[in-house]
Amino acid sequence: MKNFIGIFMFLLFVNFAVPVAYYKIYSNLLSADVYIENTEDSEKEDKFVTLMDSNSGKLMEIPLKDYLIGAAACEMPALYNREAIKAQMIASHSYYLYCRQHPDWLENGYITADIKNMKGFADSGRLMEFWQMDYYTYYEKFEKCAEEVMDMVVTYDGQPALTSYYAVSCGKTADSKEVWGQSLPYLISVDSRQDGISDSYMKITEIPKDNMYSLLRLNYPNIDIDNLEAEKWFGDVIYTQSGYASYITVGSDMVPAGQIRDVMKLPSTCMMIFYEDEVFSIATKGYGHGVGLSQHGANCMALEGKNYKEILAHYFPGTKVEKL
Repeated sequence: MKNFIGIFMFLLFVNFAVPVAYYKIYSNLLSADVYIENTEDSEKEDKFVTLMDSNSGKLMEIPLKDYLIGAAACEMPALYNREAIKAQMIASHSYYLYCRQHPDWLENGYITADIKNMKGFADSGRLMEFWQMDYYTYYEKFEKCAEEVMDMVVTYDGQPALTSYYAVSCGKTADSKEVWGQSLPYLISVDSRQDGISDSYMKITEIPKDNMYSLLRLNYPNIDIDNLEAEKWFGDVIYTQSGYASYITVGSDMVPAGQIRDVMKLPSTCMMIFYEDEVFSIATKGYGHGVGLSQHGANCMALEGKNYKEILAHYFPGTKVEKL
């Protein structure tokens, strides 16, 4: 009986401890040597992506395939359809190439990445921590997608396009001129009504009156709200044709809706503000800036049988998907 108990405990130890040890060992191996020393070899320009570590400010040079995997994994759930994932990978690659040609588009000239928090890019070690026991299944899925599209780019007039993306639209995508003041012929408002079924489509954010007062005084000290009842702190909202707010009246001033979104940490500028019982309720639709590719909409299109080329053509009308 003692021998049986001993064998049972040993097997229990092996079944639990070995996978854990295996996981830790390979997590360390996979997270090592991800970054390559900068090189001036021109042949490597299209095979590597240069990112800036948002924490250290140092540049990282990452193999293109690894970038496509790590960038898409930060942006899309692993259960999304492969065609949607491929569309996201091409959009990430094209966006990178556009920024490389237009360094003034970004504040510091480089796309930034916070690997620990999976913002912009995640290496294999971080993905193993995130996906855990599903790592090998998911990684293989993303790797095959990357291998299929790593030479594909969205172009307009023969040049990489500004293929911006976000999680969920308000039912339509936004025109780039409405959001950034820059008009691009392929970043116009298109239908994305499938986003209405997303769990992230609508959200109610509640902010108590005192907290709202503090936010407004801190961020807009020159706006007079002290002589107004709380229900009149916010007035008319100006909406764009695509349904996003462009300006919101605060006191007697017009404030860009994008600023309000940032100040209140809202998911979208498609908003309405209500006041009742000492609490402000802000109803929003969508998640993200709304310009370009809706990731949820892309997945819906993929589930309907559309391929990555059709998805990208819908969200970036007038562009082409071409090999480098």
